[in-house]
Amino acid sequence: MTSLCHIALSHDSGRKVPVAELGGSHGLTAASAKMYDRFFGLQSVLRQNSDQTHMLRSVLQKAVASLPDQGRTPGVLVYCKTQTHNTQSDQNWLRRLADAAGLAQWEVHALSMTSCASALVCLHFIQSCGTTAPVIVLTGEKAFHPSVARLTVGLLAEVPVAAVLNGGPGSWRVRATDVRHLPRFHINPEAMDPQDRSALQEVYAPELTRFIAGFLEQHAAALDPELVFIPHNLNRPLTDALIREFGWEEQHHAGDVTQIGHAYCSDPFLNLDAFVQSRRPAQQVLLLAAGTGVTFATCLLERSAVPETV
Repeated sequence: MTSLCHIALSHDSGRKVPVAELGGSHGLTAASAKMYDRFFGLQSVLRQNSDQTHMLRSVLQKAVASLPDQGRTPGVLVYCKTQTHNTQSDQNWLRRLADAAGLAQWEVHALSMTSCASALVCLHFIQSCGTTAPVIVLTGEKAFHPSVARLTVGLLAEVPVAAVLNGGPGSWRVRATDVRHLPRFHINPEAMDPQDRSALQEVYAPELTRFIAGFLEQHAAALDPELVFIPHNLNRPLTDALIREFGWEEQHHAGDVTQIGHAYCSDPFLNLDAFVQSRRPAQQVLLLAAGTGVTFATCLLERSAVPETV
């Protein structure tokens, strides 16, 4: 069974930029800034001063340091991302990043086709394969241009995270995962024709609700009645509706969407780390993420009987 052993973050990096100051980077007018605050509670967004490679290097080094042998045992590094147009593929940057971190014997891959759900999709793939090799899931992107720095339901943040799987005793076991893809809506909403955009607005919430309900029904025998729901930092009104639908008013741990924003694929690990730091005693957590495309992904984690290190 796949285990989650460590989550590496850069708690002291980045700066929370007030929404009113994001006009240049996120293309916000004063009116749109007020809209994001009113409907989604967004007051600031976390941004990094360093470039993409440097910000990812910082958390990757921490992840490697957490491994019992500091990466000498061959494993797999997967960079999960949303954007496809800023990958420096001609520079072989991911391979060089891995080598510099002491992972010269590791395979490296990038996963992007499932957008912001890619990290949980990666966990689904790892769990399905049954691999016991160490895996590092690396996330975090730069909101480098107004056209990709915002969504209609949230603003994008820059938060690098590295999650270590199967790298020694794990604090969490992956009990179950699931993924659902709605292929009709593979185009980003801003580029859809009006008919598809209207259809997406009609089916998105019902289909996401149905996806979660189906997962809960399928794994009912394994569920702890006191499990905690941990959603991504996106579309706060819809998230609140899901919490009400499943009666999770006292059984959820929301991320800091108000001050941080939506951190691409980093949200699940970022919010799980915040949950662990809160010292809540729940034995199971249910992570949820969704990506344009449209892809829904979920992961049920259960605490292991080992000291907490995540």
